[in-house]
Amino acid sequence: MSTKKVAVVGLGTMGAGIAQVAAQSGLQVLGVERDAAAVAAAHGRVSAGLDRLVKRDKLSAADRDSALDRLRIGTDMDAVGDADVVIEAVFEDVEGKKALFANLDRLASPDAVLASNTSTIPLVILAAATVRPERVIGLHFFNPVPMMKLVEVIRTPAADPAAVEAGRQLAVDLGKSPVLINDVPGFVGNLLVVPYLLDAIRAYERNVAEMAAIDDVIKLGFNHPMGPFALADLIGLDIVHDMAASMYEEYKDPKFFPPPLLKQYVRMGWLGRKTGRGFYTYDR
Repeated sequence: MSTKKVAVVGLGTMGAGIAQVAAQSGLQVLGVERDAAAVAAAHGRVSAGLDRLVKRDKLSAADRDSALDRLRIGTDMDAVGDADVVIEAVFEDVEGKKALFANLDRLASPDAVLASNTSTIPLVILAAATVRPERVIGLHFFNPVPMMKLVEVIRTPAADPAAVEAGRQLAVDLGKSPVLINDVPGFVGNLLVVPYLLDAIRAYERNVAEMAAIDDVIKLGFNHPMGPFALADLIGLDIVHDMAASMYEEYKDPKFFPPPLLKQYVRMGWLGRKTGRGFYTYDR
């Protein structure tokens, strides 16, 4: 299966990044948002992402303009009908995603692959909301999508190997490095990294050391490019919180329970790099 047109439903931070990379890679891209204000915000996110690449001399102005020409964003969900792959990237809410997949199942081409960018929700739950569970896979991109190479390609027991391969090949076509993962809550990346991030926050809450000192231990002692607080700011503290809460709901393991400090920062709107303030402060 050769993917020529991708639909992305939900163009927040992750969905906009996916749409940007797909358009840069030469695919026709349809973005679907809930209303006109969200459409305008989505256009702004994708345009800003492309402009950053132009400023860094990683993309020509002509290629930016061509990518934008391949992108259409609107509110008409029916338009997903001619997409080869439909990627869901809405808020991490199980019931909301199930309802969306049931709707996409009705609207998308029978041959289309329905993919979710969920970071923690088991794909079998979403596949069961459709009459084509064999065409449902996970395509878990990492934030920021234009920079990060990894895509976890998630396969359920019901998944058709051809659908899994279509997802894997799409990731390659987008310049990513796909890794095949079986369907468990959190997959591999978040199953391992979420407790690591939360443990660092708890260590700071217990006054073990300052944030920068904890980051330095991980960077200098374990040769990581950044420490857990800088990484959490890069991911987005709201995203870290929601991943942790979702995995706690699934596993009921205290290691996934969001620490109070993380909740406080999210409530104050200190979400990391994207807001200019998280565990650290940033120029915007």
